[in-house]
Amino acid sequence: MYKTLYFVLFCNLSLFSQEVSISGKITDNQNIGILSASVLIYDINEKLLTYSYSNDKGQYKLVYENNNDEFIKLKISCLGYEKRVIKVEINSDKNIIQNFILKEKTETLNEVILDANQKIKINRDTTFIKVSSFGNKTEQTVEDILKKLPGIEVTKDGSIKAHGTFIDKLLIEGEDLFDNNYKLLSNNLDAKVLDEVQIIDNFEDNPIFKKLSYSDKVAINLKLKKDKTNIWFGNITIGSGVISENRWKESVNLGLLKKKIKLFYLGDYNNLGEKANDQIATNIIKKNTFGDDRYEYKSKSLFNISSNEIPSLSKSQSIFNTAFLNSLSFTTKIKSNLTLRALIYLADDKQTQNSFSETIYNLENNPISFTENKYYTNHKTLASSEIELKYFANENNYFTNLFIFKNNPSNLIDNLNYNSNQIQQLSKTKNLTFYNHFNHTLSLSSNKILNNYFYFGNDNIKENSSIISPLLNNYFDTNSTDKINQIANNSILYVGGKNKLIYNLKNIIFTSAIHYEFNKEIFKNIFLIKNNSNSEYENNTKINHFKFSFENSLKYNISKKIYFTSNITLSKNNLIINSIKNNAFLVNPSVALNIKKTGFGSFSLSLSENNILPKINLLSDKFQLINYRNFIKGTNYTKPEKNNKILFNYYLFHDKKRFSINTNLFYIKSKTIFNTENTITDNFNFSNYKLTEGGESYNFNFRLVNYLKKTKLATKIEIAQIWNSMPLKINNNDLISLKGYSNILNFSTTTYFKLPFNIDFGFNYNYNQSKFKKLKTKNITKDLFLNINYKISKVLLVETNNTMYFIDKQKYSFNNIIINHNPIESKFSYRLILNNVANESSYKSITLDNYTSYKSNIKLVPRYLLFTVKYRF
Repeated sequence: MYKTLYFVLFCNLSLFSQEVSISGKITDNQNIGILSASVLIYDINEKLLTYSYSNDKGQYKLVYENNNDEFIKLKISCLGYEKRVIKVEINSDKNIIQNFILKEKTETLNEVILDANQKIKINRDTTFIKVSSFGNKTEQTVEDILKKLPGIEVTKDGSIKAHGTFIDKLLIEGEDLFDNNYKLLSNNLDAKVLDEVQIIDNFEDNPIFKKLSYSDKVAINLKLKKDKTNIWFGNITIGSGVISENRWKESVNLGLLKKKIKLFYLGDYNNLGEKANDQIATNIIKKNTFGDDRYEYKSKSLFNISSNEIPSLSKSQSIFNTAFLNSLSFTTKIKSNLTLRALIYLADDKQTQNSFSETIYNLENNPISFTENKYYTNHKTLASSEIELKYFANENNYFTNLFIFKNNPSNLIDNLNYNSNQIQQLSKTKNLTFYNHFNHTLSLSSNKILNNYFYFGNDNIKENSSIISPLLNNYFDTNSTDKINQIANNSILYVGGKNKLIYNLKNIIFTSAIHYEFNKEIFKNIFLIKNNSNSEYENNTKINHFKFSFENSLKYNISKKIYFTSNITLSKNNLIINSIKNNAFLVNPSVALNIKKTGFGSFSLSLSENNILPKINLLSDKFQLINYRNFIKGTNYTKPEKNNKILFNYYLFHDKKRFSINTNLFYIKSKTIFNTENTITDNFNFSNYKLTEGGESYNFNFRLVNYLKKTKLATKIEIAQIWNSMPLKINNNDLISLKGYSNILNFSTTTYFKLPFNIDFGFNYNYNQSKFKKLKTKNITKDLFLNINYKISKVLLVETNNTMYFIDKQKYSFNNIIINHNPIESKFSYRLILNNVANESSYKSITLDNYTSYKSNIKLVPRYLLFTVKYRF
């Protein structure tokens, strides 16, 4: 079936056309020029051909290619004036002058009041949501508000989805201050300053690309309360633990919103479990067919030590961490067409985590198990700066340049008792990174755009690790107290460019791109025992990779709601792997059918084939030690990985009714993968990568949100199911298929009663199963939750958060009580938090991974009472 995709052919399209210029002046009744009036040209089929805006004198000029149309439509509009639409005849004259006089538009007071009080408004591609209609005054940050708004979803890691798509930007007052690090804003900005949230569909911040009238990106814009403009505003929070546990929280919000500059300083210092580094985005790779691309590569780390965290628990329950965060961001207009954005931040975490775990390898008649009692500490720092310039030279030229620098050192200590053996692991890492992205977008004509993207970067990791282990020393036949050192220096340096030409020809958008890139990657380590080198466990893998690819994409509009897309990428790769030359010619095709914004929702069906070159860590020629009991070895390159993917997606969003459905089903068939041959002993694991046949995976996800107006209830149902099979080779046996299945069901209900109290309750059910040979292993976890907020008076609000976990015939209860005191007409507010009322001391978790059962028991944060005072100005 997929072989037919290779016959998708693209060619350059050309039409006989003439270039027509239309210019004129837009004035009011007093012959005064109107600034920023929009002028749009449509053909007779209502297809947008081009657009522009009038200058401060009311003058405008547009140039477009006329494809033998006899008539066009001109639409002129400006805020405060009545819209004008006229039909213009196109004759032999290529320079048309057309002036307009716009009448002032008056609106009745009733209309203004009605719009102001609407909870949700929809205007074309933008949904306006008044946050006061959905909060209950317990929200502390922007993220807390977003979780309660229709059409928006906040994932567990803080990433934000809007209308089923991960957002491209989180704007504030229309400005992008944080780029991909928007969690700094959503996790720290005070919820009380927020007035409205806008969901922007078909978002595009590149003004030249906007002319295409096509984008599948989504953004969120935060509108602040009117009294926050043109003045300094913010808040200071001071909190301290009382009675028992020594807990604290100090934070600062400082903002300034003016016409020419917007600035935010966000700071936080606490030991309540939140991690500062979790709010920072990692390297970004974006491939946008009809927009900007972005390539940031990350070097591979060698040493890997787990903290044994339990992701199902909240940070305040299980994470022992002291976090320090400082970020300063601003954007300013150097000139009317030149914008500077800068972001500087420092994130620092000091984490201490103690746990006990048991690992069992379910190998039928020969199970292998071991226990670990860990005392883990990690000090991780990330200091970074970003500088971005955006220059809108004229209506045909747009330039951007983004430079990013990161310094990311860490120090890790892991003392553990492994099957009664005392072991110590130490790792000191230095990581320096820089990326630079330059984009020039040029409008060649009304329907042709050229985008030139040039990029370069470097990521360098230096790891100095040491292990003291009697088991390793016995394996290497040395004294039990001898230290084993491993020094790794892994880096990637790359430079590349992508030139993309985009045609917009009535119902067809065609993209042709040339992509070229050179990167040099090094993955090496030195292995020392008593400061003596052991070459049998040392690697020095080097790859010089030059890639030249040709990409063609096509979007064909069958109708206003139905369109077909296809893409084919032909890539020529020259690789020198440890002085051995390799050539790889890769073909990656895809096709998709999309049905958008019908009365029944939107549908898409896509098919793709993916050929992927292996990462450098899969190509080492000797074993490497990645922690005290695991060795891993690469393989020789023969051919790329290959998989086929089928994806069906359906979604329907009705924000005004607070109703949404989002579901997808995708199937992946891995034809070839880099698999591991595993040799497992009582004390060590040896894994050797090999290229083998792959397995299959079926994934189904369903999410339904529905608001019942009569009962004032909002319900949410989420289902995720995964079936997969994967061949494995363990302890010299033949390849055996490992089959896995997981089922996740989440249900919740939130009330919106006009009563002093409201509740949020529901349950989560998780089922996991694996089958290896004849041995079947399963695990079930469940939890119930009930959150209550009660308004005692206008100034006093109490909330309780209660969760009951059921796992392995045991139950755990977590209860928090929060009292909020917000005096009327006072700049001060007060909060009292009683965390872990039941004082649960530990939590047991069970997970399944391939043929491995993992049981851990982690220490929990003891009960504490925290009192905070917030001053807003």
